[in-house]
Amino acid sequence: MNVVESLGSGLGLTLVTALLGSIWTAFRSSEFYSRARNQRYGEALEALEAGVELTYRTYVQSIKESREDGKLTKEEMRLARRRAREAAIEFGRTRGVDVLRELGAEYIDLIIAKQVKNLKNT
Repeated sequence: MNVVESLGSGLGLTLVTALLGSIWTAFRSSEFYSRARNQRYGEALEALEAGVELTYRTYVQSIKESREDGKLTKEEMRLARRRAREAAIEFGRTRGVDVLRELGAEYIDLIIAKQVKNLKNT
């Protein structure tokens, strides 16, 4: 039995799969991979912050200034969150980062709410 025939057998495939799995596990746990992942996460967070800031300066602020009470309706708040999300996705695209994947699509609105709260406090 030669090497090619050995790789075609069940035992050969198991060994090759185990070897590839070990290499992949070593790569995933490496410092390089971790650093790259953290960098993408940071860039995605910066893109989201920029989207919130842009939306606040161009949309929310003008509404607040035009009203006596300075408050947005629920629909305007919903629209502001959607605009911030879209702006963040676009900012991320320009930097080659998928904001939704890096931050988690289900957490975007929560992160936006925290950033809006921080904007209000400053």
